[in-house]
Amino acid sequence: MTAIADRVLILGLDGATWSVLDPMRDRGAMPNLDALISRSARGTLRSTEPPMTAAAWATMQTGCDPADHGIFDHRYYDPAAGLMRVNHSGRFRVPTLWQLLDRAGRSVISLNLPGTYPAPKVRGVVVSGMDAPHLEAALSGVPAGFAEALRREAPRYSLNYQWKRVPESLDELKANAEATVSGFLGRAEGALLADRMVPDWSALLVQFQNLDPFQHRAWRYLNVDETGIEHDSWNEAATSVVRGLDQAIGLLCELADRRGAAVLCVSDHGFGPCRGRIHVNRILLDHGIIRLPGVAGRLRRRATQALDRLRLWGDKRRDPKARGASFHASVAASFPFDWSRTVAFAPHQDCGAMVYIPRDGAPGGPLPSTPRQVDEVRRQTREILASAKHPETGEPLFPKVIDLGADYGLDPSEFGYPDLIALPDRFYWVRTKLTSDHSWVAADPSLPGTHRPEGIVSLSAPGFGPDRSLDASLRDVTPSVLSLLGEPIPDHIRGVPFPGLGSKSVRSDAGDRAGAIRPPHGFDFDPEDEAIVEQRLIDLGYLG
Repeated sequence: MTAIADRVLILGLDGATWSVLDPMRDRGAMPNLDALISRSARGTLRSTEPPMTAAAWATMQTGCDPADHGIFDHRYYDPAAGLMRVNHSGRFRVPTLWQLLDRAGRSVISLNLPGTYPAPKVRGVVVSGMDAPHLEAALSGVPAGFAEALRREAPRYSLNYQWKRVPESLDELKANAEATVSGFLGRAEGALLADRMVPDWSALLVQFQNLDPFQHRAWRYLNVDETGIEHDSWNEAATSVVRGLDQAIGLLCELADRRGAAVLCVSDHGFGPCRGRIHVNRILLDHGIIRLPGVAGRLRRRATQALDRLRLWGDKRRDPKARGASFHASVAASFPFDWSRTVAFAPHQDCGAMVYIPRDGAPGGPLPSTPRQVDEVRRQTREILASAKHPETGEPLFPKVIDLGADYGLDPSEFGYPDLIALPDRFYWVRTKLTSDHSWVAADPSLPGTHRPEGIVSLSAPGFGPDRSLDASLRDVTPSVLSLLGEPIPDHIRGVPFPGLGSKSVRSDAGDRAGAIRPPHGFDFDPEDEAIVEQRLIDLGYLG
């Protein structure tokens, strides 16, 4: 393949959407992005199903779908232990862009990208993102001297996250905005330092995570759609976040100009207004898929909870400094279900309901025990979710329900995948916790904004200017970067290069597609570190 660029600088704008960026450019709040877009091809970048952060950035950096790379959510269900666990880079079932470029003898820089903890061992610098428990851990894989230099020369670089709730005062909005801007500029300063320490980099990515929770909590103050709130001081405080992001973009574009690098701008998903949450397990309960326990079952659940508390007491006695939240509650203790009769349930959620079917039933019992019975439960559950309607509008609550077995031709239980993924109406998130409210849909004032599948993409490179438009999927990013750099594309990658970057070629030593897919390997979180990440996800609204 013929290289189009010697280097590619990638701006990873978490949750960026043209419905925000274009109005902000028109208002003069983003002159640096405006200058970049004015010389770039641009378009829509379709996200994953579901369009959520962990799955989407995994797709972006592998060129594969979640069924291939294995990441569907921030967490995954471990049925053997009966626990929810946090995903990490050791669970990726395919190599990442950084590993592919390292194998080609190239150096890379990646800062703050989710799905890179623990950091892969590659030429260059990889600083992990939100899945690292703290900055020390995020820096654990960098070359000697970089961590010290980052603390000294870029003290604003951190893993701090704001926007744990909708701001309750203008002062709170301003304080969060100021801290967010500081973090954005810290990312850019970290990239400038990494460039000096790894001057031969071929791909440099900087990911701006805090744009996502900012939009979740402050969407209305951006005032870009019919849900917007017109309040000058609040609008200006929200706009200051976007101005700060633009300053960071300006610093990185200057770096790209000095290095003669192409500039690729991507988001993992888009954004839009949110009307509330769908209570998926309430729907399954009302249709008899989930059962609640009788007196004996409630007593068993209390015993399970007591055992969890006893385990917590013992763990804290051995380690008095440990956080109370650092030890898992089992799924059985977390959900008040009759597990002897519940044939499908959703233990985790986000922009999609992840539904699992237990497979440990006894012959003749209420739980499925044969493949045919599992298939029947899957079919029935899929029909229930697909037919669920909003009680007021009559619109489908789950316009699309993915059957991992039928749609991808695999056995989900073999890989620890959910059996079904129910994608909600675009205006809603999904909640799994049962509450005293028996309604299927409830307002959620804590999340005025939510994800959309339509993200953004722009490319400034030879042959890619404003006279061209781009229409691509998130899985096309990795093969496009490889193509820009003149590197062949392994056969296991599902994505294709952007139109105009040539056809997909195959690395001769890549092996067949099945051979590139590997089982999870090599790493387990320390319980204390895992608890820190889980608490961050709770604070940012991803769990609950």
